[in-house]
Amino acid sequence: MSQYDVSIFCLFDTLPPRAIKKWLKLHAGLIDYTSEHFGFFAHQRSKLYEQLKSALLIQAMPYELRNWRRVVDHQFSNTPLSALGSIKHFPGGRFNIGDIDPSRFPQFAGLYIAEDTSTALREVFSLDPDQSNNGLSSAELNVAGNFSHFIIDGSLTTVLDLTKQESLSNFFDLISDIVLPTYYIKRAAKIKIPPMRPVRSLKELRDTLFREDWRLMPMQFDVPANSQVLGQIAYAAGIEGILFPSVKTDKKTLVIYPNNFNDSDAYIEIKGNVSASVINRRIDSSTFKEFI
Repeated sequence: MSQYDVSIFCLFDTLPPRAIKKWLKLHAGLIDYTSEHFGFFAHQRSKLYEQLKSALLIQAMPYELRNWRRVVDHQFSNTPLSALGSIKHFPGGRFNIGDIDPSRFPQFAGLYIAEDTSTALREVFSLDPDQSNNGLSSAELNVAGNFSHFIIDGSLTTVLDLTKQESLSNFFDLISDIVLPTYYIKRAAKIKIPPMRPVRSLKELRDTLFREDWRLMPMQFDVPANSQVLGQIAYAAGIEGILFPSVKTDKKTLVIYPNNFNDSDAYIEIKGNVSASVINRRIDSSTFKEFI
């Protein structure tokens, strides 16, 4: 499905007291509508679930990693390959589900790395090239800051490459017949919002995956973003990672699912010398459980 085109929020200081109660009621209605609307699409996907997994898995290919980068806050520098942070924190990452609502949306961990340090830093700090963090520009953060970065090598056996549009062609063909019932269109009109219709093209599907504001859906409406749903299906298919273009630099980034290293020859490891305090420098089929 597509997403809301704008954030739906209001500063209470701008409302007269009598309007706050009315706004809260409308907002509660919007959340209920979004949850029910999401449930409709989830049900439609469930009927195609095995086919959707196969459509992604058939596109997955081996991928070699050489001199990639992992950036972590300095407090986590002794466990740089741990993916626990991606599920402990709300709402998770672009392609994995964190602490949104575990009773409805099971969590699964993702380890995020990038092909260069600049991209890794900008992704960690969510910085565009012209933005700054604590007075440091994106360029300055490449050489300064309270973080640690590690060089990563590895070999994965099943990677879905979203830098190529055709990787989602079969997936889109399967969901392209989903039609939003008139009921949801009328309900959206009643609460004066645009309906979130099914995506109408492969380009529109990709656009929803790489939205800058992908956190809008989980943060305001307690449902996963489209990219997280795709990640969930890829993860369930046994895919070990998703390669995708950074929205910050257009360089390559990769989310890795350590739990899918079971019964696989896949591995990633820290390259070069590191502090003796670093715990577990390699993820493979014998160690993956230590990182999730």
